[in-house]
Amino acid sequence: MVSGLMQSEEQQRQVREAAREGADGGAAAGDGVSVLILTKNEEFNIEACLRSLTFSDDIVVLDSLSNDRTLEIARQFPNVRTVQRPFDTEWKQRNFGLHNITYKHPWVYICDADERVPAELAEEILRTVRTGGGGGHVAYRLRYKNMYLGRWIKHASSYPVWIMRLVRPERVTYEVRETNVHPLVDGSAGELRGHFVHYSFGAGLKRWFQKHNFYSTREAMEGVKVRRGGKPKLAALRSGDPMVRRRALKNLSYFLKGRGLLRFLAAYVAGRGFLDGAAGLHYCLMISTYEYWIELKINEQESEWRSRTDRLVAKLVRDGEPVAQSASSDDAPLVEVMIPTLNEADHIAETVANARKLGPVFVLDSFSTDGTQELARQAGATVVEHEFVDYAAQKNWGLDHLPFKGEWVFILDADERITPLLREEVMAEASAGRAVDGYYINRSLLFMGRVVRHGGLYPSWNLRLFRRGKARYEARSVHEHVMCPGPTDYLRHEMVHVRRESINQYLEKHIRYADMESNEWLKWRMGHSGSAKTGELFKDALRWRQWVRRNVWPRLPARPLWRFLWMYCFRFGFLDGRAGWHLAELMACYEYMISLLYRDKIVRAAQAGEGSNVTAAGAGGLAGDRASVLSPPVSRE
Repeated sequence: MVSGLMQSEEQQRQVREAAREGADGGAAAGDGVSVLILTKNEEFNIEACLRSLTFSDDIVVLDSLSNDRTLEIARQFPNVRTVQRPFDTEWKQRNFGLHNITYKHPWVYICDADERVPAELAEEILRTVRTGGGGGHVAYRLRYKNMYLGRWIKHASSYPVWIMRLVRPERVTYEVRETNVHPLVDGSAGELRGHFVHYSFGAGLKRWFQKHNFYSTREAMEGVKVRRGGKPKLAALRSGDPMVRRRALKNLSYFLKGRGLLRFLAAYVAGRGFLDGAAGLHYCLMISTYEYWIELKINEQESEWRSRTDRLVAKLVRDGEPVAQSASSDDAPLVEVMIPTLNEADHIAETVANARKLGPVFVLDSFSTDGTQELARQAGATVVEHEFVDYAAQKNWGLDHLPFKGEWVFILDADERITPLLREEVMAEASAGRAVDGYYINRSLLFMGRVVRHGGLYPSWNLRLFRRGKARYEARSVHEHVMCPGPTDYLRHEMVHVRRESINQYLEKHIRYADMESNEWLKWRMGHSGSAKTGELFKDALRWRQWVRRNVWPRLPARPLWRFLWMYCFRFGFLDGRAGWHLAELMACYEYMISLLYRDKIVRAAQAGEGSNVTAAGAGGLAGDRASVLSPPVSRE
């Protein structure tokens, strides 16, 4: 542990008494220091943060409309005031905090919710403000110690990094920048010797990935602006101000190729991150992943992926009039379509219009907040809302409760389309009277404006058409498969899987999938898995492929590397050009997130006991900041 991180009761008492002198009239108000904390859904961090700030009698929490318990917790502290403002940009939010809030003291310490102030630093801050910023300084830079897996990752985190944290608010303004903003100081700045402590993973690995997905989007927006203005002058790299040098290096990085790999080599090799052990390795890998996301999003913003994909979809699904529906004796439709949705406004109108050519459409919505429901109704679908638990439970609820009347049900995702040839084949098979209860349908993936035919992503067989009442989904929260005990067959023609969402949206989904998949791994380990045996899902060679995925694959070391090599090299992903490369990289990132989240949850579940709730076990970061060396589970067979 870091020396001085845990304050003794006596140290806390001394610091609090020093802070109270201004409030009690024993000293001028200038002898104390105010604190500004910016928050957004920080219920896992805010209490520990505030407990480390007992040296201040004036703490302001500037909240960006949190929808968790952040404000409830903050308001329990008598020295805390709360102010809310909708978040628009980081520089506007920080400048609002400095210039639009009245503080009790002339000096303000700026703190993030995942940071802690040790007693030694608190005492140094108070000594500094009592002298009025000795040396005529109007701001002070501080270093921090970044913590991961129970240790200070000094080398991997490029220590020392200086950040302006103690300021006279009227003399400081944050630069206009999308993210990672730096303060502009009207006057001289000094340096404090103490360190604050940064718990980047205090709210959990899932939260870390979600935040860095957001940060990388903002960083990419800034990168596009910088690239439009041309390469920065190299003279800034020789500036005597470390913050100027850092900004120049950051702007130069937007012009580099392979920034993820370069960041890893810089941090792990040149920066000697390997000296930080397993914590250093994983931190460098996560930061390199973040850098890769930035580069990919810059590429996305400067390209025309979306428009090319839209043109390709229009070409593949273009046809004439809808196929005439065959009906049973009671005039019920032959085939009906179920589309599960959550915030699919970008797709749903087109998907419903496409699916209605096959039969009546039911949209099973999980209380979307982007207008999906109304768009679906306008397109001609019947919309039913039901609270989401997991993917299998949602679909099974739909199969049990939606008012289907026909003999056949077709399951379609919002980002999928039915081609004219597939529609004709479905209608022909459904009306043929064959002794078949379900049909597997192949999917073609559209990504970055092209059809992907390699990388192990094609063919992609899914049982999507089945007789009503003859099939159900296995009890698996994500990547669930249909169980159809009766006879099954394969259709010749394909549907289209349209990946036209932004990379930010893609990553949002896959962070959620990785969290749910790691829950499944933990269920397997604890003997609580509801996954079906592979023989219940497939009855031919696909059975063995699925068996390998669930029993052999989780045992392999270095799965992210193997996933990339498998997709890009062994399954010829390179033949799909840039799309093949990026799909291999993104899926390697996905595998890495699953592994990290699983190990996190293993530690938490072991500490809480096997009877603990699996989902709750994944709420935070690695418990006690300790790594797990346990192997992944295997499925029952």
